[in-house]
Amino acid sequence: MEKTINTLDLNKFIGTVTLSDGVTVLNIPKLSVLKLIQIVKWLGVDGSKIYNQFQDLIEDESLDDLQKFATILEGLDEKQLVKLFSIALDLSPEETLNLDPNELLEILIVYADKLDLGKTYSLARELYKKIFRKELPNIKGALNSFVEKRMQAQQEVLRSPIAGEN
Repeated sequence: MEKTINTLDLNKFIGTVTLSDGVTVLNIPKLSVLKLIQIVKWLGVDGSKIYNQFQDLIEDESLDDLQKFATILEGLDEKQLVKLFSIALDLSPEETLNLDPNELLEILIVYADKLDLGKTYSLARELYKKIFRKELPNIKGALNSFVEKRMQAQQEVLRSPIAGEN
């Protein structure tokens, strides 16, 4: 029994981020089984509703990924966008929305540094598929495509002649 207790990881946090006020420290909680189930539930319920709401747009081949992404973001409520962060951080959507963008990036860096997010997402996709009998999109592929198209667009802007120059 003592051996089992000694192997338990009782530390509930994986890091900290000092907020922009310079005083407040936010403990970054581990992703627990409960949080992963809450995330999968959110994906299954709200995520499914969002997908159904934008399914025609997602399947529209006349639009590129960047246009689709921007249109979907425009149509979402802010609280929907931060719900996953709210679950992970044990904060309300309102508290999450009040975080400074740099604070949120620092939090993402802590998670990326301390967790195998690829494995976590793969396992979450597998669980989602078993629970809801649907496939979650391959976010890595979509993000890579988004970044690639964004970089191509930036390069095209840099290569194009500046208006008014001869």
